[in-house]
Amino acid sequence: MDLQDKIEELAAPFLQPTGAFIVDIQIVPSEQRKVVRLYIDTDTGITIGQCSELSRQLSAVLEIQDVVPSSYILEVSSPGLKKPLKLLRQYRKNIRRQFRVRFKKEDGVIEILAKLAGVENELLTFVTGKNEIYTIPFNKIIESIEELPW
Repeated sequence: MDLQDKIEELAAPFLQPTGAFIVDIQIVPSEQRKVVRLYIDTDTGITIGQCSELSRQLSAVLEIQDVVPSSYILEVSSPGLKKPLKLLRQYRKNIRRQFRVRFKKEDGVIEILAKLAGVENELLTFVTGKNEIYTIPFNKIIESIEELPW
């Protein structure tokens, strides 16, 4: 089991009661200390309080079990606006928001700027400013980043 899997396993009991889930885990090497970044969310959004509570709980477990073999810094936060959506469940709470979406098609890669109109099973429906409708299977999405309206 690699370090990311172990961290995910140890965080699960703290996440489940709150409905939170892990979006991404990054382990960034550094000259002085590794940085372990845990991005979490819920289906309705994550609070700073939830992030800090998980940070305290997970930090204690990581120390007791000596999971990270060297000195490290643990950072727990929401994915933020500039991070691409990674999980299908993240899309459901973002309906009616605008995204820059890159996705695979038979003839190559397409990029669109469109509002997320719906999510059904694993199909995402986007509508462009010209009312063009794109229904894209989740597994064809390369990158999807929210575009702020201002």
